[in-house]
Amino acid sequence: MERHTAIYLFNKAKAATNLYEDLQRLYHTQTFEEYIEDRKKELNDDKISYDRILKTVRNDMNSIMPHELLEIILFLNHQIYPMFSNDPSEARDEYFKTLYHHLGITRLYQLPGTKASAAYVYQYENYTDFFPIDKLGNGNWGANIRSEDFLRFNDYLILTAKRIIESRLCDEDITREEEIIINTIKTENQDNALLFEIIGQELEFLTKVFYPNDKSPYTQTVYHAYAFLKQSIEMRSKINIQKNPRIIISDSYY
Repeated sequence: MERHTAIYLFNKAKAATNLYEDLQRLYHTQTFEEYIEDRKKELNDDKISYDRILKTVRNDMNSIMPHELLEIILFLNHQIYPMFSNDPSEARDEYFKTLYHHLGITRLYQLPGTKASAAYVYQYENYTDFFPIDKLGNGNWGANIRSEDFLRFNDYLILTAKRIIESRLCDEDITREEEIIINTIKTENQDNALLFEIIGQELEFLTKVFYPNDKSPYTQTVYHAYAFLKQSIEMRSKINIQKNPRIIISDSYY
């Protein structure tokens, strides 16, 4: 099974109209309600509730639980992917991007596979060991967290990736534009001594495990450092805490 980790934010108004309506209609081969009934049998789990998901989408998409969002995403994948079986992946991806926008769902970042997902979640867990986050949802499904908390973690990841690149553990170069943003983040966090302390500790740990064994699972952070930095900077520019009060980190295996 592949590990899938992605970051999402929502347009509450669009979800309350467009997604709410779509989850009640017939898609390619079935309705979302029929899909949920099938999933209950497949997972032997009666906790999945079509009515509850529909109510949440109608009232406030920002309060949806990670496992409920996953069911919406899987349903759309199951119904739409077969329609593009003979098309290039670019056409499929563009269709999904347009559809998600219409439904009030923005996928900020899709981690490219199990190794990158494991590295990203490892860094999230390392951060939350020192800076606990009040979240909705637990376990392997992910977490629904406040945007302010996500942005603080996002800054930690940017600064950690910067230190990894500076150390030359990976062979990448930071652009002038990225450097300006990083310096802004450093200034904004200049009074947060603990943040810079744990970043230093993390770099020391990664350096120690990398040189004896660069195949260690922990070193995936090194291999994905520049991608994390680039995508995290992009996410930082897209999140408006007034418009987007919550972020979902979806993390699952399927």
